[in-house]
Amino acid sequence: MNQFFSIKNWEEFQHYKDRDPAWIKLYNRLLDDYSFGLLPDSRKWHLIGIFLLASRHNNRVPRDPAWVSRKIGAQVPVDLGLLERAGFLVMLESDPLAEAEQFASPEKEKRREETEEDSMSAGADRDDLFQEEGKKERKTNYPSAFEDFWHNYPTDPLMSKKKAYEQWKRLAVADRVLALAACSPFREFCHLHPLYRPVHAQRFLSERRFDGFTGMPVPDPDTVAQAKDRADRLLRRGKYAPEMS
Repeated sequence: MNQFFSIKNWEEFQHYKDRDPAWIKLYNRLLDDYSFGLLPDSRKWHLIGIFLLASRHNNRVPRDPAWVSRKIGAQVPVDLGLLERAGFLVMLESDPLAEAEQFASPEKEKRREETEEDSMSAGADRDDLFQEEGKKERKTNYPSAFEDFWHNYPTDPLMSKKKAYEQWKRLAVADRVLALAACSPFREFCHLHPLYRPVHAQRFLSERRFDGFTGMPVPDPDTVAQAKDRADRLLRRGKYAPEMS
């Protein structure tokens, strides 16, 4: 004889009781429930899924973990015993008449599943449409001021232009002017320090690294050439590289 369980205090979750509910009430005070807080994160979702499942079965759910897992789309096995010990589930006495009533209409269950499949299919079609629209909009047209910044900043292939632009938009107009003006001094700084890898443009903006280069004089070409020659000599590269015998 099959066993069943129900949700404790199920009447609190009902928005109406005279027909199969399409939705249930879920109060935010559940977050203050000590027993709920002690549940592993995956079990919290399992419980919410079981709430929804119970609304389809008149709060009389078969005590079959594999079946329950499949119905709520769980990726890990459902632990009904844990939820029962936590006080959320209640074991029911087996009632042959109730079992017969619950499963007397397989056509109704089939129609419900077909409706779910149609809904999921429609949702998938909408997702495909959104993805196609997203592809069309994927190429972003950046403002000319940001394009100037990106062009003058010492970028590399690992830097994300999109991420940098997100930070650019958060700056005030005056700060954008400062960031753009700091690009040239920062480039020269990178030339003077060959071992320094330029910080990501996103961080250059979000952490206001440009403040350190605002108003800095641009080194003259001779100074840059001398610094590069000194670095080549120290690193034994270029004309200072040892000759191969």
